[in-house]
Amino acid sequence: MYDYAIRFEQDDTQGFAIFCRDLPQLNSYGDNLEHAIREAFDAVDTTLSLYVDMRLPIPQASPPTSDERVIRLSAVTIAKITLWNEMVSRNLRKADLCRALGVHQAQGDRLVDFLHTSKMEQLEAALAALKTSIRVSPYEPGWIDLPYGGALGGFYIDRLEDAYLEAGVTEMPIGKTREGVDKVKRYSLDYILRTRYARQPNTMQAVDAVLDQIVESGRFRRSSMTDPVTGKSVESIALI
Repeated sequence: MYDYAIRFEQDDTQGFAIFCRDLPQLNSYGDNLEHAIREAFDAVDTTLSLYVDMRLPIPQASPPTSDERVIRLSAVTIAKITLWNEMVSRNLRKADLCRALGVHQAQGDRLVDFLHTSKMEQLEAALAALKTSIRVSPYEPGWIDLPYGGALGGFYIDRLEDAYLEAGVTEMPIGKTREGVDKVKRYSLDYILRTRYARQPNTMQAVDAVLDQIVESGRFRRSSMTDPVTGKSVESIALI
């Protein structure tokens, strides 16, 4: 939902400029790729603070493209985003939040200050005061997140292996597309992910952030194959 896709562009030196399509105000720089990745997290926090200053809702993340890298925000940051967006949707100000919680202005302000660390217990209390909440799920061995489409979904890697065996194949075209599910090739991995495990089947699911998780499981590998319908060479995910 808020796993933002970050683009790193190398300049004439070894440095990388940092951009985010979903947060167009974000603009930062790293001396090398490793430094740029670290700087990206700080840049996101700083940019989220701008949305608070402008009293604008914070946008959800969109699926990454092949040249982007997804960064996962902390549970505390996700809670702050949820709290702020709920306040904006109800036209509530920080003073209203303070009154609802019975806390001083400075205490309430910090709950939606992305440059200040807050305790999860305090954020949970603030969300409860607005009659909302978030669900935090730990990453489990074998669990693959499908974070795109406005609702979290996912599956255990064993289920994907079963899907291959049921289809009688050891390799599938990735077949990712931004089209609706009715336009997706039914023999592709994107179709399997959309129709079996995702909560929003009209959103592309076979994005690199998901494919990387599948490959990292050690059960699958990236490959290429001949599309069984078009006869063209296409990217694929194969069982090992």
